[in-house]
Amino acid sequence: MTKIRGNRFVAAALMLCFMAARNAIALIEPLQPESVREAYFFGRSSDRAKIMEFLGQYTRRFELRSGGPNVGTIELRTPYQQVVLRSWEKQADYSAQRAQIDYSAQSSLIQVRAYVWLGVKAGPPDLYSDSRGQVLDRRENFWREYRFRITQEHLIEPRKIEGKPLYSPRGRGLAGAEVSLDFDASGFAPRETQVEVIAPDGQTVAAKFPLDQLK
Repeated sequence: MTKIRGNRFVAAALMLCFMAARNAIALIEPLQPESVREAYFFGRSSDRAKIMEFLGQYTRRFELRSGGPNVGTIELRTPYQQVVLRSWEKQADYSAQRAQIDYSAQSSLIQVRAYVWLGVKAGPPDLYSDSRGQVLDRRENFWREYRFRITQEHLIEPRKIEGKPLYSPRGRGLAGAEVSLDFDASGFAPRETQVEVIAPDGQTVAAKFPLDQLK
């Protein structure tokens, strides 16, 4: 009996070591083809709850309130997560071969996305339309007044940052912006990463992502 328990203890210890090692190499680039295929087929799973749970690890949501910093969501996307997400979003006519091609096109990319919104005190909408009737707004670059800090014991600089305006339905004008920051995966280590979004008035929203526990 003692020997059986000892064997079980060793097996459990080996499993924990395996899991720890797997997490520790989560950010090593490039992903092996086997890992890309694993992520692809996971994204094709019919178990929606399981995929939502997985993707939820990379998302932090914040309550919007009057006078607040107006940051709704912060996402961090690792290379593995991006393969899963693309496979999940492109259900029709999306193959494992295409997933490998898409991954190879941006294999070293880690992306942070922040969704910032105009507050109720943002002022008049100042709307106008283009020749096709598309509602436009002269304040669509308001997100540039925000600052973004990504740290892992030190500041990590993005290689690219861009914003996309988000409009309210029914022609009500500019509602917010989706801000994307691209980083080289080599600049990250498998440890906790903090993302801070700092509003023009100095209010800050912070999100933490334990990359030593995520793919």
